[in-house]
Amino acid sequence: MKKIITLATIFLFFLVGCQKESRTLDTSKLTLIEMDDLTEAQKEKLPIIYQAPSVNEGLSALPFEMTLPETLPFDAQPFQSPTINDMSHDGKQLMVEFKIFSKSSSGKRISLMITAINSDVESDPSSSEEVKLSSDVIAFYTNKSLSFHLDGVFYTVTYMNDDIPKEQHKSEIIDVANQMIE
Repeated sequence: MKKIITLATIFLFFLVGCQKESRTLDTSKLTLIEMDDLTEAQKEKLPIIYQAPSVNEGLSALPFEMTLPETLPFDAQPFQSPTINDMSHDGKQLMVEFKIFSKSSSGKRISLMITAINSDVESDPSSSEEVKLSSDVIAFYTNKSLSFHLDGVFYTVTYMNDDIPKEQHKSEIIDVANQMIE
């Protein structure tokens, strides 16, 4: 009996895991961005673009789990509603962007953009610095961005703040990425 329960548990775990993998984008609460000036051939090649009504609706529409940072290195309004690009036109290969903006004390624009892509992404780490994030996640820092893979999703955090020194920038962008991992 114990063997049957163990096998049933493993089978159920496998089914739930497979079900999560095959999920697709839930467009029920998203707004389709119409591009009427494109030809049908162009529409077939370009991604289908959706706008979420809110950050939470955008996160819940995704077929993968994603955590946004709660503490930012600058004062800003909440993240803007995300744009979701359906690259494969079937809701399986997506690129989502979350953006937030502010102004520095000198009046310069500060921005943070988090991009998540749930398909294979070619990256060239040769011109970047390898950085270890929490949970032993390896990231690559280049100038104003940090990229890493987590649970089958490729993330890029781009942070623009010209009022801070390079080492502070690096420290702050790593802190933002670590919040996404934990």
